[in-house]
Amino acid sequence: MKEQLLTTKEVANYFKVKETTVTQKFIKMGLKYIPIGKRDYRYSPKDVEEFAEHLKELAQYKLIKTISIKRKTRSKKIKFDLEKRRINLEQMKVV
Repeated sequence: MKEQLLTTKEVANYFKVKETTVTQKFIKMGLKYIPIGKRDYRYSPKDVEEFAEHLKELAQYKLIKTISIKRKTRSKKIKFDLEKRRINLEQMKVV
């Protein structure tokens, strides 16, 4: 028995996105399709499942990539001479 092909609307309902997201974004990301006419497509359920796994892998990769902890930058130490500071404070005193 042949497997039933899915329409764009069914794939959009599967992913809970708009139909334009399926035709414009998912196809560019690698979702396999069968063109029917100029603007209509059909999708194999097997290909849709494989694409869903691909999206999960991408999400995990992005999650791992963004969680990495960055090292804090060291603050610059300000070196100053205490004797010079004392002299400057004495000169700035108002009499």
